[in-house]
Amino acid sequence: MRSRCRIAPLLLMLALAMTACGGSESSPDDASASASASQSEASQTVDRTVTLQPKGNRMKYETTEFSVAPGETVRLVFENTATSPSMQHNVVLLTSNDEALFEEVGEAGTRAGSSNDYVPQEDPLREQVLAYTPMSQPGETVEVTFTVPEESGEHGYLCTFPGHWATMQGTMIVTEDAAA
Repeated sequence: MRSRCRIAPLLLMLALAMTACGGSESSPDDASASASASQSEASQTVDRTVTLQPKGNRMKYETTEFSVAPGETVRLVFENTATSPSMQHNVVLLTSNDEALFEEVGEAGTRAGSSNDYVPQEDPLREQVLAYTPMSQPGETVEVTFTVPEESGEHGYLCTFPGHWATMQGTMIVTEDAAA
């Protein structure tokens, strides 16, 4: 009986300590990062938002083509709606739609590794990347804001997670017809 009297207050204190530590899962660093991201987004006017998603748990984008106007500021949102843990994705926009460039950037992305979001860091391929989102886990949404080139033309986009580049591709078409 005496040991129960000693254990009960300890259990109560432990329970109180655990519930007091609950609440938000974000740390102060997360909060300041979110605040600075919101401020930088708020200071940049966005002309168009484009949202992409994967095609289920496949290595394909649901949308494989979208159009934008020259010089627009575009907010590209990638919603990773996949559920399989192996379906990590990003969106890397290229300066052209050259098929050979897809392979070069895809393979260089693998060499760049996860610490670089599988985005090429070596010249001259780094210069072929127009913009990119961070790598996203299944269920995560990531984004990037960029300015569309002034010249009309086609710009490829792909996922550079190892092996995905071969089938996970699309085209951004820059055309005056897309002006709103």
